[in-house]
Amino acid sequence: MNTLRRVLVALIVPLLGYLLGATIFNHFWNQVEPGDLAKADLVATAKSCERRGPVALRGFGFYYECQAEVRVRSSGETYTSTVTGWLTPEDIGKQYAVHTVRHGRPLQPDVRSQGQVFLGWLCTFVFVIAFLFLNVWIARHVWPDAPRRKRRMPIRYEPPQP
Repeated sequence: MNTLRRVLVALIVPLLGYLLGATIFNHFWNQVEPGDLAKADLVATAKSCERRGPVALRGFGFYYECQAEVRVRSSGETYTSTVTGWLTPEDIGKQYAVHTVRHGRPLQPDVRSQGQVFLGWLCTFVFVIAFLFLNVWIARHVWPDAPRRKRRMPIRYEPPQP
């Protein structure tokens, strides 16, 4: 029974840590400021949205996964893409300026505050360091039978007695 509890703690703590880290990262990553439609190379129009959550690979909380029709301004070509996080059902039918690095990847807004991106990376970095320390601390208490590093005390030499 004790071994089962140790295994469960060893599996659940990293999973909860990942979900918490994903929640922090995605909270700052999905902040959106709409871009200028007149200057945009790509224009996305939300067609449908589906609510996901409360626990998913993106962390804790609810979010929307929307199907968006993306139109390339220069050629007029259109394709459908899945957009996660920054579109909502209220945005269905509205046009947004977007950019994308590769097809098949989630679209990102055309204009995003650099402060938001920096804050998201900073919070994620701090969380990862704290999470690693927490895992080490928990592992030391979950497996108490593990060999412990003993601190050696210095040997005091006394002068010989005459």
